[in-house]
Amino acid sequence: MSDWRWFRTERVRFGDCDPMGHLNNAVYSTFLEESRIEAVGDLADFILGRVEIDFRAELHAGDEVEVRTRCSRIGTKSLELEHEIHSKGRLAAEAKSVLVGFDYAKGESVPLSDELRDRLA
Repeated sequence: MSDWRWFRTERVRFGDCDPMGHLNNAVYSTFLEESRIEAVGDLADFILGRVEIDFRAELHAGDEVEVRTRCSRIGTKSLELEHEIHSKGRLAAEAKSVLVGFDYAKGESVPLSDELRDRLA
C-alpha cells in the first residue's frame, strides 16, 4: 500500500493567503479533506480522528499544487492516509490523516466495510 493512488490538483487563491502572503495553514487541511473524499468516496461513514501536517515550503496565491494520497494502514475500525502536497517541483507539506468508521446514529465507532477495504487495497 505504498504507491500514491490518488492525485488532486488545486490552485491557491488570493483569499487562501494570510497577511504575510503565503497559504494559511488551515487551507492545507481543506486540501487534505478533498483528497480524503477522493480516496474513500464519501466521508459520511467516518469521523476524523487525527490530522498531522509538517510544513516544508511556503505556497503563494496562484501556485498550482498537487495533493498525493495513499492508504498506509487499514485497521479494524480505522485507516490511515498519507499525503504529500507538491508545487513547482518541491515538497510543500507532508501529512497523515486517520479516519475512523463511525455510526452517527449510535454515536460510536464501527468496523470498516469490506467494500472500503477492497477500494483501498
